[in-house]
Amino acid sequence: MRIILIAPPLMDYHEGLLTPIAMDAVKSCPPYGIYLLATILRRHGHEVIIIDLIAQGSNELSHHAGLIMSSHLVGIGTTSLAWPTARTCIDQVRRFHPRVPIVLGGIHATLFDTYLLATTSADYCIRGEGDVAFPRLCDTLERGGDLSQVSNLTVKGGDGKIHRTRTAPLLSEAEMASLPMPDYGCIHPGIYPSLGIESSRGCPFDCIFCSTAHRKTWRGLPAEEFVRRVEIMMGFLHLTTQGIIQIIDDEFSVKKERAIEIFRGFREKGLQVQAIFSSRANDMLDATFVESALPFAHQFLVGAECGYNEGLKKAGKGTTTENITRAAALLNEYGIAGRADFSFIIGLPWETRDEVMQTIDFAAGLQETYGIRILIQWYCQIPGSRLWDEQRRKEVLHEALYDDFGFFGSNYLFRSGVALAPSEVHEVTRHLQAIQAQAPPDMVQSCTPEPILKYYPDMAHNPEASGLSNLRDTSGAT
Repeated sequence: MRIILIAPPLMDYHEGLLTPIAMDAVKSCPPYGIYLLATILRRHGHEVIIIDLIAQGSNELSHHAGLIMSSHLVGIGTTSLAWPTARTCIDQVRRFHPRVPIVLGGIHATLFDTYLLATTSADYCIRGEGDVAFPRLCDTLERGGDLSQVSNLTVKGGDGKIHRTRTAPLLSEAEMASLPMPDYGCIHPGIYPSLGIESSRGCPFDCIFCSTAHRKTWRGLPAEEFVRRVEIMMGFLHLTTQGIIQIIDDEFSVKKERAIEIFRGFREKGLQVQAIFSSRANDMLDATFVESALPFAHQFLVGAECGYNEGLKKAGKGTTTENITRAAALLNEYGIAGRADFSFIIGLPWETRDEVMQTIDFAAGLQETYGIRILIQWYCQIPGSRLWDEQRRKEVLHEALYDDFGFFGSNYLFRSGVALAPSEVHEVTRHLQAIQAQAPPDMVQSCTPEPILKYYPDMAHNPEASGLSNLRDTSGAT
């Protein structure tokens, strides 16, 4: 079977042009899941062609039309933020090959499988992990087998009705270790600065704002197996622009002893690894872990989120501002603070202006005292979190809001999550700008939310007036 796999980028309109945005504007690393699935499918005897639209920086499939017309199945990756791009891909594939089966996978297809099949011309969704389910679907379609035996599958039948098969258990750690590595030999050279690799899946925590998959579960590869995989991957780094390895785990250092063992393996094998990974503040309190990471940590993200303990408790972070401060101090002591990005979220649904300012001032104090970089992001309504699900049950939000380009600038979406008035958002922005002006370049990163800039221009320095008061004034009314 000839299979086309498509990786759609995050895109939106900028000055009238549809352009890649956010992480896909800078092209961090190849989409791990697509390249892994391609390798698995080739092991099953299928011919696989990857159309990496993230590398292409476009949603345009016209110059791949010949490949699509000769394919037997098309798989399209879906994330919630890239869903509008994926929808345009579905439409284009249908123009080129009206009858080819289209399979959707990824977190958006997992969250909203029935909605996606009901509102697009796609035929199947793979829910959850596709490492086993997707190749089984392809094998079953090729031989005309029974689709009900394919787990994690949602099917749109010929009668228009949608059916779901059983959900299989998550892959065990042994099954994860048996998976092949992605074949990065076919990536476009000189585009991506890094290559992605996973050492674990999931996170034992369930933060209220988090929308990643596999929360409250964690499965990790044995340290020696991961070191072996990294050693192999080093052979593909010449295709990147910076030679960096990005460990795409939700939380790389959940088991600090394992992470330390991995770093020890790098050292023993003489691997000159420069890695990007995500961690937690509590993990950074372990001096042995910090010291072992020193030679290999190119950059790492620490999810701090709130600058006051009540907020951390509500968010479910399992840490305190005291621990966050101690972590920054230890990183500074070991001379590694400059490689750390501490991320914070402001405007969480329960927050007032005062709580937002408290988080900003706490973060700024960490930067000034310990030299870490701080990333301050406004809360965004992303499907999959407990906060989002609560709003969905109240019918404040719906998955249809993510169908079309432009939701990044949606006033409705932003204000359904952030309780601050636009004037307060502008006040916060001015406070942040003053902090940025005093900090070293790029060490305090934030921006004003697009909907506020678009719909509520900053009038702080203009006299207050309303359309009604102006009308009454010119008409002589009181």
